[in-house]
Amino acid sequence: MQTKSELRIQQKAALARENLMKRKREEEQLYALLFQTPEWQSADSIAVTLSMEFELNTSPIIIKAWEKNKRVLVPKIINHKMIFVEIDSNTRYQTGMLNIKEPLIDNYQAVEQPDLVIVPGLAFTVSGKRLGFGAGYYDRFLEHYAGPTISVTLSTQLLDDLPTENHDQTVQRILYAK
Repeated sequence: MQTKSELRIQQKAALARENLMKRKREEEQLYALLFQTPEWQSADSIAVTLSMEFELNTSPIIIKAWEKNKRVLVPKIINHKMIFVEIDSNTRYQTGMLNIKEPLIDNYQAVEQPDLVIVPGLAFTVSGKRLGFGAGYYDRFLEHYAGPTISVTLSTQLLDDLPTENHDQTVQRILYAK
């Protein structure tokens, strides 16, 4: 089996060269699947990332959450710890650690227990194993998070198996297009 580092390089390359029309169709299916889940429907607060170019576009998820009067929370790294802060349509952004877009918020209040966390990653298995980006922020957060977790997974990201370590946290529900 490949190492996590090798798999990260492979997955980033595979996502970057993916056919845009195929991706758009898959994303539409995945949004529909997500919005039908009981976890989404019952959540008042949704934690989601601000996607990078090669990732599944999370903008439609954020917009739908606001349309449904849900609070949208995004990660922000403060003192080497990931917290979730609420954003709205007026929030401004900056590039933070790991080249991830973060809200430019000075006065923030961390939300410790979102109602639903949509967990990002580079690769997943149907059973919930996840290959993250390598910094461990989500694994450390999920270790103490008691609520529901979902990953919305493009077919390119779905693998048969992934290498895992003791600290790796699984995702409760993997959504993928069929």
